[in-house]
Amino acid sequence: MNSVVKILVIGPTKSGKSTITNILAELAEGPTEHYRPTVGCRIVEFERDPPPAVASFGKFTLELWDVSGDFKYEKCWAPIQKDAEGIIFVYDPASPNYEDTLTQYVAMFPKAMMLSPKFCLGMANHHNTSGSGLP
Repeated sequence: MNSVVKILVIGPTKSGKSTITNILAELAEGPTEHYRPTVGCRIVEFERDPPPAVASFGKFTLELWDVSGDFKYEKCWAPIQKDAEGIIFVYDPASPNYEDTLTQYVAMFPKAMMLSPKFCLGMANHHNTSGSGLP
């Protein structure tokens, strides 16, 4: 039996959510040179073997839902949350006001979904090495 695990990848615009999603899915080894904003949501699906401790469960399918951080898609977020089992928050610590924006995402996603913090992961994406803010 193949289980499906749905994980949302959320955070501010230009934080690197698509890059992180592509790396986790082994679609890319690193960031690209050109920024292409995600329109609404992009689903990347792939199979993985479970950790050895639960190998008897067999392979599972992982769905990473790369959710646009643009608030113009906010009305789409409630249906996207349905059946999600975890969240990866991606942010760029060099971005101004990233803490305030992340606080908004926490209120709109795990709190609204009644998802325990143990099913949430934060990833600081230091993709901008110049230290001058977002490109």
